[in-house]
Amino acid sequence: MAEKLVIPTTKGSLDALFYKVQASTSAVVFVGGAGGGWNSPNQARMYPSMCIKLNQIGISALHLKYRHGGDLEESTFDILETLKFLKNNGFQKAGIIGWSFGGAIVCQGAGKAEPPGFVKAIATLATQSAGIEPIRNAQGCASLFIHGNADSCLPTRCSEYTFKLAPDPKKLMIVSDHHGFFSTANECENAMIEWFSKYLS
Repeated sequence: MAEKLVIPTTKGSLDALFYKVQASTSAVVFVGGAGGGWNSPNQARMYPSMCIKLNQIGISALHLKYRHGGDLEESTFDILETLKFLKNNGFQKAGIIGWSFGGAIVCQGAGKAEPPGFVKAIATLATQSAGIEPIRNAQGCASLFIHGNADSCLPTRCSEYTFKLAPDPKKLMIVSDHHGFFSTANECENAMIEWFSKYLS
C-alpha cells in the first residue's frame, strides 16, 4: 500500500506516494507528463500497477507529483531533490520512469544526479526530445526507451534520438500503440519490470 509522503525542499514541499518495501535498498521514482498531478499512461492505471509489481520483487517505488508540471527547470529540481531524499534514507540504487514530458525529467535526473552512478536504470514512455540532452552523462545507467508507432502527440523519432544519445547499455522498444499505451500497457509494464529487476535487484 502507498503512504502519502511530503519531501521538504528549499522551494517548497513535494508530494509523493511511497510504496516502500522494508529493508529494500533500491527504489524507482515515477514522474508523469506535463499536466502534472498523478497522471500516468493507460488512463492513470499504469504507475500504480507497476509500483505494486516492483514491490513484489523487493523494489520500493515512489510516485512523485511535480510542483509545477510542464516546467523543465522546476521539475528537474523536483526529481533531483527526490533522488537526494532516497539517498539520504539509505537507498543505494535508484531508477526513474517518466512519460511524455516526464521522459525529459528522467534524462535530466539520470544525467545530473549526485553522486554520479546513483541512478542505475531508467525507462521512458513516449518521451519528448526537448531537454533530454543530459542523458549523455548517464554513465553506468541502463536506459530503456519505449514509444508507440501510432503516437500522434510525440513521434517515435523523439525516442530514437534520445536512444542515440544515451550511453550503453540501452534498448529501444517500438510498440503498436498510441501516446497513452492503452493496448500495450501489460507488455510495456512487463518489459520495464524485467529491466529494473535486472539492473536494480
